[in-house]
Amino acid sequence: MKDTENLSGLKKILGDYDEKILYPVIGLLAIILTSILVDSKGTQKIFDSINQWLIFNFSSGFLIGVTAVLFFALWVGMSKYGDMRLGKDDDRPEFSFIAWVAMMFSAGFGLSTLTWCAAEPLYHLFQSSYTVDAGTAGTPAGIPKAMLLTVFDWGIHGWALFAVGGLAIAFPAYRLGKPMNLGIGLYGILKDKSQTGFWGKLTDVLGVISTLGGNGASLGFGILSIAYGIKHITGVELGSAGTFVAMLMIIAAFTLSAVSGVKRGIRILSLINIYLGLGMLIWLLLTGPTTYLLSLFTQTLGEYISSIVSMSFWSDAGNFADGQYQQRSWLNWWVIFYWLWWVSYIPFCSGFIARISKGRTIREYILGTTLVPVLMTMALFVIWGGNSAYLEVTKAAPMWDNVQQNLGSALYVLLEQFPMGGLLGVLVFFSVVVFGVTTSDSASYFISMQVSKGNPDPKISMRILWGCLLGGAAMLLLATGKLNALKAMAIVAGAPFFFVVIAYMISIVKMLRMAARDEL
Repeated sequence: MKDTENLSGLKKILGDYDEKILYPVIGLLAIILTSILVDSKGTQKIFDSINQWLIFNFSSGFLIGVTAVLFFALWVGMSKYGDMRLGKDDDRPEFSFIAWVAMMFSAGFGLSTLTWCAAEPLYHLFQSSYTVDAGTAGTPAGIPKAMLLTVFDWGIHGWALFAVGGLAIAFPAYRLGKPMNLGIGLYGILKDKSQTGFWGKLTDVLGVISTLGGNGASLGFGILSIAYGIKHITGVELGSAGTFVAMLMIIAAFTLSAVSGVKRGIRILSLINIYLGLGMLIWLLLTGPTTYLLSLFTQTLGEYISSIVSMSFWSDAGNFADGQYQQRSWLNWWVIFYWLWWVSYIPFCSGFIARISKGRTIREYILGTTLVPVLMTMALFVIWGGNSAYLEVTKAAPMWDNVQQNLGSALYVLLEQFPMGGLLGVLVFFSVVVFGVTTSDSASYFISMQVSKGNPDPKISMRILWGCLLGGAAMLLLATGKLNALKAMAIVAGAPFFFVVIAYMISIVKMLRMAARDEL
């Protein structure tokens, strides 16, 4: 009787939560964090071994599988089912198009793209198999190829994974009024067992663990970038105590944003960041080598469209060493690793995109979650990364040297070469902070939804709980210098979603056919 009373009291505080998700997630999180703290090297070695085994043994499978998801997403959007709505026939979008795109981009890879936009093209320019084979590594002729590779990494394949995952969740949730959790994406296959059965619960638990690991690591690395930005702008070295205080402030900010809900905190912050980012892009375009950047964007867009199929299946089959085939590491540590990293974000990004997509037609949803983010990402990388590469090859600034020493320095070193660089440095620092907040508040909101039986508006106390747990895990591992182990864990937990998204595709087809026959 006492246990029942305690359980009832806890539910009064946190809302109606799912014990089969909450307790296993907290237990697994405690075990993983303890293992990392006690023996971080050994724990990370286990996670890294699993990652390397996946990367180096299933590279062709990942290439084929992810490309199949892309083709499937485009087929669904262009098919006869495209006019169906995510909801009832008379439902209309909850958010404006710009707010929808802003939240989708900010909650997804917004912080990561900003962190890498001035740096990644340089890695491909100097190190990729493509530029090395062509003899253009480190030269102006290598820049277009490096930009193409960058856009390929961050392009339509990854967003198609999110689109399919979100569609599988949103369609039954809004059309049938089902709970909005990851397991419901399997409704077309499992029906009501997707909510009560083993596979549905396992999908939910793995999704939450993957989200905690991935976003916890990103938050921790984001704090390091913020600390560098403060040092660059003010000359003040934060040190351990200052970094700890900065982390507390970010945790408080994203927890408050999650508490305020999607329509207020998350939406408003996302719109601020989109408009701020657009303003900086326009300034860098107009004050930089404008003609060159426009030419680079045009060429990159054309080459991306014309070569997307061949690049999707490129597996370095033409490389031999000592008379035997030998696949070089670039493919595995860039393309395949990126696919795994995107896959590990499927639970969080798909679930959150589903939450904000009610009322849109399937065609609008597919195009909006694939083509629009790709064009935004391409503009971001071409203008920031194109300027960075231009400065490097013209010897105007040692961009590559700075990137190798500190990834976070690329943005600030680049801005020093532009008019009002000091002000832009402050703005980009603010943007990094806001992206960190929007990504983490979306993650804590998503986790709260999963634990609260798919409730699209979980109780405030539940959002506070997961905001604190997410931030606390990042803070703990940041203080002990063990964030890489958390990142490796996220990929291991998220890897099964490569198979889940395949099941989602089958489930989507079954649900669409049922809906077309008015059975759904």
